[in-house]
Amino acid sequence: MELKASNAKITEVRDVIHGSIPLYPWELAILDSQAFQRLRNIKQLGFSEFAYPCAVHNRYIHSLGVAHLAGVSFHSIFRKHQFSSPDVAERFYFLTRISAMLHDIGHGPFSHAIEHAMPAASSLQLPAEVLGKNVKRQATHEDYTLKILLESSLTPILEREYARFDITPWDIACMMSLDLKERSNLFHDKKINYRHVLHQIISSEVDADRMDYLQRDSYYSGVSYGTFDYNWLLSNLGLHIADGKAYLALSDRAIYTFEDFLLSRYHMFLMVYLHHKSVGYEEMMKRYLNSPDCSFSVPSDIEAYIHCDDSIFYSFLRLDADKNEWAQRILSHRTFKVALELHDSKKDPKNDPRTKELVATLESKKIPYFVTSSGKGLSNYVKPNLGANDTKETTIFVESNDRLNEPSFVPIENFTDLFRRYGETKNILRVYVPENTGISKLGS
Repeated sequence: MELKASNAKITEVRDVIHGSIPLYPWELAILDSQAFQRLRNIKQLGFSEFAYPCAVHNRYIHSLGVAHLAGVSFHSIFRKHQFSSPDVAERFYFLTRISAMLHDIGHGPFSHAIEHAMPAASSLQLPAEVLGKNVKRQATHEDYTLKILLESSLTPILEREYARFDITPWDIACMMSLDLKERSNLFHDKKINYRHVLHQIISSEVDADRMDYLQRDSYYSGVSYGTFDYNWLLSNLGLHIADGKAYLALSDRAIYTFEDFLLSRYHMFLMVYLHHKSVGYEEMMKRYLNSPDCSFSVPSDIEAYIHCDDSIFYSFLRLDADKNEWAQRILSHRTFKVALELHDSKKDPKNDPRTKELVATLESKKIPYFVTSSGKGLSNYVKPNLGANDTKETTIFVESNDRLNEPSFVPIENFTDLFRRYGETKNILRVYVPENTGISKLGS
C-alpha cells in the first residue's frame, strides 16, 4: 500500500530489537514534547533490574517500537484491502502509529508499581465522558493518558501536527478506549467502521504492544521466555468485516505461532514480571507510599505529572530516608527475603496450612513480615469456558480456509483450546521476612 506521505522526509532511529525505525516530521514533533521525553526517565520494568541487572530499558524506546510494529501490522492487515481513497488509508495509518506511540504516555514513575498510589480520578478533572459513572474510583495510568491527550501541553501540538490528516486528540483518545463516543465519521469508510480493528492493533490479544515488550523485555532481561516467531505472526494478520464493523483476523496457518505467543507472555509474567525480588520491592514501595511520613504523592495536576519520573521519586526517597524504614531499605537494597512461596491455580494459597502455620509463628515471635499475592492468567481479554456464541467487541477472528470452500471466520477463543487448558489464574503467594531472622525459605 503506497502512501502519499512516503515522500516526506524520514528520520531513522536505530533499535536493538527492530533495527531501523522510520519517523515522520509530525511524529518527531510529538517525540520532542516534554510529555513524551519524560518516558526516557521511566524504566520499562520498574524494580526488575534488581533481579535482572540489564533490564534498565525505558518506556521511551518501547513506545517507538510499538509505533513501528503497529505500522507493520497495519500494512499486513490491509495489504489486499481497498479504501475509498489514498487519503483514508493514510489517515488510518498515521492514526494507528500515533496512538501506538502514545499508548504509555500516562505511565507514572516505576510504571505499574506506582498505580496503587494514584489519586482519585475526579481530582484529574477529566471530561465527564472519560471519568465515567464511577466518580469515586481511583485514577489509573489510562486516565492520565487520556488527560495528557485531551487537556495538557501536548494537546495543541497534536492538534497542529495531525490537522493535516483531519485527526483530533479526541480521535486518538477513541483509539485508546472503546468506551468513548465518536464525535465524527473519521473511523468510517464505505459504510464500514474501522475503529475496532485499529484499536486491536494497539490493544488486543495479539497487539503491537505485546509484540514489542515481550521481545524487548526478554532481550534486556537475558532470558528466552519472550521469544516467538513474530514475523510469521505479523504476516498472517488479516481483516474480517461483519455487520458493518472491521475486526482483526488471523490466518489459521499461524494458530500455533499465536499459541506460542500467548505462552511466551504467560511465562514472562511468571518468571520475570512477577519475580520475587520485583514483587518484594514493589511491596516495600507501597508501604513507603502509605506511610504517614512519606513526602511523595502522585500529582493530579497534569503539568506537574508530566515532570514526574523515576528520578523525582528517588529524590523523595532520599529526602525521607532518615525517618522512613521503607525508604531506607529501597535505597540500600535491603529487601525482605522470601520465607514461603506457594504456587496454585486451583485454590487460594492463603488458606494453605503452611501459610497459616508460618504466619502464626512469625506473629508469636513478633517478627515483622508481609504477604504478597500475585496472579496471572493466560489472557486479559478471553474468559475460559466461553460458549460458541460468546463474542465481544474485542474478539479476534481466525480465518479458517479448507481450500475447498469460502473462508470462514471463527472467534479465536473457540478455535483453540489453549484458553481452556490454561484457563485458571496461577496464584503466587509469598511471605517475606527481614534478613537474618533464622527462618529458611519453604518450598512451593
